[in-house]
Formats: sequence, structure tokens, C-alpha cells
Amino acid sequence: MDGIKSFFSKHWMHFAVIVVFFVIARMFFAPQFDDYGLAQHDIEQFKGMSNEISHFREETGQEPLWTNSMFGGMPATQISVVYGGNIFKSITRTFMAWFPSPVGAFLLHLIGFYIFALFMRIKPVIGLIGAIAFAFASYEIVILQAGHNSKAMAVAFLPAVLGAFIYAFQRNWKWGAVLSAVFMGFELSQNHYQVTYYMIILLVGLGIYFAIDAFKKKTLKNFGFATGGVFVGYLLALFVNYGSISMTNDYAKHTIRGANDLTISADGSETKAKEGLDKSYITNWSYGIDESFTIVSPYVKGSHNSKPIIESNFAQMVEDGDYTPQERANILGGRLYWGEQAITSGPVYLGVLTVFLALLGMVFLKDKIKWVYLGVSILALMLSWGKNFMGLTDFFIDYVPLYASFRTVTIILVLLELTFPVIAVMLLQKLFQDRENLKTQGKKFLIVSGVFLVFLIGLKMIGLDNTYASKAEIAANDEEVIGNQIMGQLQQFTPEQVQQFQQQRGIDLNNPQQLKQFIDTEVATNLQGSDAIRKFRSDVFSSSTTRSILFAIFGIGIVALFFYTSLPSMAIAGGIAVLMLFDFVGVDTNYIGTLEKRDGSYVHWVPEAERAYPMVSSAADNVILENEIKENPSLQALVDAGGKKGIAKARGKEYSRKYQNRVEDAYKFAALNANTNYRVFETDGGFGSSRASYFHKSIGGYHGAKLRNFQNLAEFHLYSMNNKVLDMLNVKYIIQRGQVSPNRTSLGNAWFVSEVVSVATADEEIRGLGNKFTLKNTGKGEFLVNGKKKVKATIYGQEKLLYVVDKLDPQTNRYSKDTMDVKLTNGLQVGQTVAFVIDEQTRLTDLVPLQTLEYDTLDSFKSLVEITLDSQFNPSTKAVMLDSEAKKLSKKQFSKEGTVEMTKYAPNQINYSADVNGKQFIVFSEMYYKDGWKAYVDGKEKEIIKVNYALRGLEVDGGKHKIEFKFDVPKFHTAKTMAIVGSVLILLLIGGMLFWDWRNGRKLTENV
Repeated sequence: MDGIKSFFSKHWMHFAVIVVFFVIARMFFAPQFDDYGLAQHDIEQFKGMSNEISHFREETGQEPLWTNSMFGGMPATQISVVYGGNIFKSITRTFMAWFPSPVGAFLLHLIGFYIFALFMRIKPVIGLIGAIAFAFASYEIVILQAGHNSKAMAVAFLPAVLGAFIYAFQRNWKWGAVLSAVFMGFELSQNHYQVTYYMIILLVGLGIYFAIDAFKKKTLKNFGFATGGVFVGYLLALFVNYGSISMTNDYAKHTIRGANDLTISADGSETKAKEGLDKSYITNWSYGIDESFTIVSPYVKGSHNSKPIIESNFAQMVEDGDYTPQERANILGGRLYWGEQAITSGPVYLGVLTVFLALLGMVFLKDKIKWVYLGVSILALMLSWGKNFMGLTDFFIDYVPLYASFRTVTIILVLLELTFPVIAVMLLQKLFQDRENLKTQGKKFLIVSGVFLVFLIGLKMIGLDNTYASKAEIAANDEEVIGNQIMGQLQQFTPEQVQQFQQQRGIDLNNPQQLKQFIDTEVATNLQGSDAIRKFRSDVFSSSTTRSILFAIFGIGIVALFFYTSLPSMAIAGGIAVLMLFDFVGVDTNYIGTLEKRDGSYVHWVPEAERAYPMVSSAADNVILENEIKENPSLQALVDAGGKKGIAKARGKEYSRKYQNRVEDAYKFAALNANTNYRVFETDGGFGSSRASYFHKSIGGYHGAKLRNFQNLAEFHLYSMNNKVLDMLNVKYIIQRGQVSPNRTSLGNAWFVSEVVSVATADEEIRGLGNKFTLKNTGKGEFLVNGKKKVKATIYGQEKLLYVVDKLDPQTNRYSKDTMDVKLTNGLQVGQTVAFVIDEQTRLTDLVPLQTLEYDTLDSFKSLVEITLDSQFNPSTKAVMLDSEAKKLSKKQFSKEGTVEMTKYAPNQINYSADVNGKQFIVFSEMYYKDGWKAYVDGKEKEIIKVNYALRGLEVDGGKHKIEFKFDVPKFHTAKTMAIVGSVLILLLIGGMLFWDWRNGRKLTENV
């Protein structure tokens, strides 16, 4: 009893700090404790993409490892897989069960940094300050709001990984190695290897520093032990997490992050990346160079552009500002962000006080390790610029291993979130320990403080630019560009729409003067709205820099107390912590706060039941459900049973009737999904939403690592709605604008073909799934295909087609170039020719059959390009495959005699029965994936043929057959054994080290 009392008496400060962490979390995330959940976009998408997996796991207790819920079918590796035997994942899962996200992830940020402080023997109150600076860095709040939970969790463990690493080299290599295994195990178990990869950059930098230091101090032996120990520790962490890492690596080879078997893009141009992600895709989210000033002032480039200003805290600033009613309306409907990222949910703000303390640390600290933190910080910042600093970016993509495997380079800024607080707490620790000596250096403090304030004032006075618009906005707001856009929209009008426009607006588009007047008025209106938004952005910039200056002044004043007073250091540190909280909370509540909508609901929070079941079935979903039951009445009992199970579950959770309906729907559609196998395509969400995947099997979805075959198929055919490819993918229903349209030509689960067409390259194979056209220039202008002048060209439908003619301006009597998009049509029959024509009076273009054009005796239209359809893909009769696949067949011509139907469906096993007359070739509407899928005909394994670029095929002999497709990954089962063994080894090491320390301590006591 006395031992326990002594322990708490000795370590009460640590427990006090943990209590403070919980109080902070309780206050900042208050709605979560009132049965609300954070409205996280990516978690909503995750619910959709993982719904089939979750229900299969719930029903069978097994991992399917594959799902057909999105993109036609893909491995579950980077969606949802529970890896057994992993102690780190089990502990994290238990913690998050007690403290669900976002509170749980936030607490782990605080605790993680505090563990770092313990490794560094930093005083608890300073560890508390560092934890606040780390956890409240705005990017962490932003990614929690967005639903990037795995990323947030991976970042949370970085300080502990860093602390254990340094501890191994500077304190105790044995404990450092063991705890490196522990915290790297936690880090890797979060399954966000991009964050871990960036952390390795910092660890490598520190490793080089420790090596140089050991060489100078002649302590290479200890350095060797520490290096070896940490290396073994990390190997153990890898061993425990082998399943996730290995399966992710295997999966990545088949995704857009792996090799590309195509040498051309959909438009016929050469592909830019043969392996790995395309550079433009890697750097799509790049921090602007001048955007980097958000580190010290959050809104110098605005805030976010994911929502209009009216749905943000900045709306009140608009209401209080000196704006006209029209300006106010334009501003509230606009976007606040004017940086170079296409989409962002918020800035990377490290806290002006954190940056100031880190700056002081660079001046006052004598420990040369500070230069490693600074160097890595500068490197990370420059790498975050991505496409805005391509010299360095190109080098890393081309020469640094695995760097090209990751997109969104802005994520590397998490290193600054770590290094700046680390330097800051090192400085505060020195202020505590060496305060009297530092008091003699007050002049140096004043100089640094003055420089920092001058920098902030200069930022406010000089500004970053005077446009308050991104490069894309500046280009888009050009008068000529806006006018051309409006003209382009009008040129798409049908004659009926032109007449309707005249009736509604009183403007005759065939009258050049009225047309010009209309366009000029629209351009002026657009520019007025843009000017109002820029005016408000200027006010936001000014407000942001003023805010930073004020917090800097208060911060400098508090830190000055260390140098010029005898106030207790604990009291001063408390003041720093409070000021930091005020600073961060004022920014972070823009992204996770209690802002309310006009209907009284939260902007950032939803009832917990809605977070757990975010999707509501639409009228279209229910039409599909009714139609499937109508086709197969036996489904009714299964769907009803699923609904009852959902109601029982909802009542068990004490949900209101409103949310009981959601749970009932989820289970009804899960039952439908488990007993059918059709696909839908919801065009509104397209390939950026998993809503449809929540209720059906979809060719749409939401994922950052799609299968390469599917991505290529989408770019070449699905984006342009190639109906034949939709048919072969078994797209039975198309949902558009809330309405469902049955696809009557869908080919179902499997079908016979009469002919196999073999081609030499993957380029030919994927092009063979579409149309082939011959185009001929019949006008006097220039016909351009992908920017190249052509008289005659063979194309496949995705090329960029332009026609350039001379246009006379009646006012200036001068000619200028008029560029028009050449349109194609899917309505042609093979051999048919149409003409792309222009009405010279209205400048409107159209497609007209040649026969119709012959009757145009008034020459109303001028033919510019003749378009002939040469060939068209028909998946119901032909199968296209590579020569290497065709060689596996006994022949290429088949009679199509027989029947084939699906008899059983599960995500990881689909059975069919076939009755065929003679040898036949069957195409299955399932995605080809060689690592895991195996086919069995009457119990005997048979090689799956890759057909139609993305699907599976089998050649079967005559007779009746049972065909089975099964998916399994043997290493998944091996990984569980490895995880158990690795987890036990780490526990034994911890136990052994504790026993060793206890034994040595006892011997020391006995000797004394």
C-alpha cells in the first residue's frame, strides 16, 4: 500500500497532465460527449466502400479480402481488413472503442507527444505545452474533420517513435531498441505508410547526426549497438505488421501506383508515367510557396474552398463588413481560399507562439541536433511545394526510392508539426534549467523578438500579392476567357433551346449585336462578383496578419518574463499554455466547432446514429430493390429478414425511429446485395462517391488507389459512357439525377461469345473495346488532332479535336482565328458518315448526316469535317484479348451454344452452372485479378483468361459443369501466425528488460 502511495506521490504530475488532456479534449470536442459524431466526408465514403465487407464479416466472422461493391470489384486490402494476432492493432482498437474518433485520435496526439517529452526528460508542464502545440496544429484538426483517421492516427504516434529512437542513441540503447519496436509497431499498424515514409526522412537525418557525433566522440561501439538494436526493433515491428505491409505492397503493384501496361493515354498521346503515379497526380495537392506563410498566420491564403463562405465562421465577418447587398451575396456564395491547391479543407498553421519559441530555440540552444530538425523542416517544406518547385520534386520522384508511390505531397508538412514543437520544448526546458544564465542574454532575446515582429509587420504591410486570387482564378476571370466560355455554352444549344432562350430572355442568339450585348453583360456580372470576393479576401488577409502580430506581442511579453522577472517558471509556462490554447482554438474551431446552420443543426457534427449509418436510400435505390424482387420473388423473404435484423440492432442501440429506418435500410440492402449480383452506375457521384456502393455493387466508388486496369478502362471508356463497356460490366441500372434507368442491354453475370479477337499490345486491346473513326478535313480551315494538323486521321473517340477557321469581325473588319471543338456522336452505324458543319451566320456548329446535307440547297451549313465510323465493339459476340492469352485457347471461333448462370454469390466466391454444346468460351463480368482469384471447373483448377482488358474468361468443354471462382490470399493466414509470434516476442523483451532492471536494482540495494 505504501509502495502505491509512494508511486502516485512521486509521479502525480504525470497523472495531472493526463487529466488536463482529458479536460481539454472534453471541452474542445464537447458535442461528441452529447451523443454526436463528427461529420467526416471520408468516413462517410468509407462506410459506403466497406459496407459489403462489414456485413459479410458480421454474418460469417470471416474476412472476404475482396469486395465487389465498387469499381467492379477490388481487393479489400486498403479498404477494410482485420489482421488477427497484431497486439498493436488490438490495443489501438480497444482504446478507440473507449474513446472513439475524433476524441481518441486527439488524445493519442497529446499522449504521444508527452511520451516523447518523457523520453527526453522534459518537465511535465513543458511536455504539456508541446503536446498542445502538436495536437492543435490546424492540419491535424482539418484531417480529423475530413475523416482521414488513419493518417491522423499515424501522425499521433510519430513523437513516440522519435522519442524512442533518440533514447536509444542518447540514453539507453537496450530500452530504446525495445520501445522503438513497440512504437514503430503502433505506427505501422495504423496502415498509413506515407506518413511513416516521411518520418523515415527525419530518422535518417538524425541517424546521420548521431553517426557523425559518435565518430567525433569515439563512441562508435555504442552507436553500433544502438543502430543494431533499433534496426532489430523495427524488424520486429515489421514482422508483427507483415500482413498489412506485404498485402499492401502486393496490391500496389496492380494499382495506379504500380506499373502501367499502356503506352498511350485515352486521347492517344504517350503516357507520362510507365510505372508509379504520374507526376501531375503526385503533385496535384501542392502547397504554394507563398502559402507557406500560413505556418505563422493562418488565413494569408484564405481558409478552405470545400464549402462556400456562407457555411463557415467567416460568414459573420461578411455580415459585419462594409459591403453592399450585392457584394455580400456574391461573397457568401464564393470560396475563401485563393491558394494553388485545387481543393483544401484548411491551412497548415503551427501557431505563432510555437514558431517564435522554435526561432528562439535556434538562437539559444547549443545542442547541434537543432540543425537536423531545421534542415529536415526546410526540406519538408520545399517538398510540400510539389509542382511549384519541380526541380527538387523531380529529383525525389526520379531518384529517391518509393517517393513516387505517394500522392498529396502536402502531407509531408506533418514533419513541421513535429519538429517545431520539439525545438520549442527544448528551448523551454533550457529556460527552466538555465534561467539565471539566460537572463544575461536579454539583449539577444530582444533582437530575436524584434526581428520576428518586424517580419510579421512586414508580411502585413507588404502582403503576398495584391490580386487575392489563385493563378487559375486569374486565368478564368479574363474577359476573353469568360466570353469564350459563355459562347461555347451557347454553341451547344439545339435549335429548340435557341428558340426557348429567345422566348424567356428576349434575346435572339441569331442576331450578332444582341448576342454580343448579352455576352458583354454576363462577363461584367461575373467580374463584379469576382471583385467583391477579392475585396473580402483582402480583409481576411489583413485580419489574419493583425491577429498573428497581436498573439506574437502577447507571446513575446510572456516569454520575456523568463528573462526580466523572478516570477516562478511554472507560472510563466502556464501562461504560455493558456495563450497557445486561445490561439489554436480560435483557428481550429473553424474546422471542428459548434457553428450552427440556419436550421439549428451543427455544421461539423451529426447525431451519432447518423455518423454510424450515414447513407439514406433514395427513391432510385428502392425502385431497384422492388425491381429485383419482382424478377425474383424469393428475395422478398431474405430482404424482410434483413430488415428485421436491422430494426433489432437499432432498437438495441436505442435509436429514434428516424435512424431505425436507416439501419433497417442498410440491412435490407445488405441482404439484397448478398443474394444478387448486378451493378449500378450512379453518374452524379461518378468515380468520386461510394454512396451507391453502400446499397449495391457499383462501378463507381471512392478510393485513392484504384486498380490500374479499372482506372485505364474508366479513362478510355467509362468517362465517355461507352454503353458496350457498361454492358460487359453487368451494369443493370444507371442512376442519374435521382432517377433510375434500367440498362436493357446489360450482358449479365456470364455469356458466351462466338469469336476471339487477339491483339499484340494492351493499347490495341483497350482501344478494341470502343469505336474506330476515320475523319477527313473537308473545309478550308485547319483540322487539329491533339494539337497536330491533319488532313485525314484515324481516331478512337477520346482525342482532342479542334477546327480553326478565319472569322471576320464586322466592327473592325479584321479577321481572327475562331477555334471550335469537333464533336463526335455515339449514334452512328458502322460505315455511316456524318459531317461536322457550321452555320456561318450564327457560328453555331452541329453534326449532320451526309444525306441530309445534300438537301441543303441554300448552303446554310458549311461542311468542315467528315466523320465515318469504321468499327464498333460488340461484347455479346466478340472477346478481345492479348495474343499471349489467346495462345492458351484451343481455337478462336465458337458456336455460343449452351447456357450459363450464377448459382451462388459471396464477395470471395462466385459459383456458376454451365451446360454447353461443344467447346465454348465464357466471359464473366468480374474483374480480372491474378493474385488471389482461382477458377475451378468440376473441382479442378483451370487458368483464368484475361479478356476485354479487365474481365475473366474460361474455355470449357462440352457438357454440364460446376464453375467456381474463389479468392484467397495465403499470406493473410501466414501473417496472423507471424503477428502472434512477433507480439509475443516483443512482450517477452519488455518483460525481460523489466526483470533485468528489477534484478540489477535489487543487487545494487543488496550491495549497499
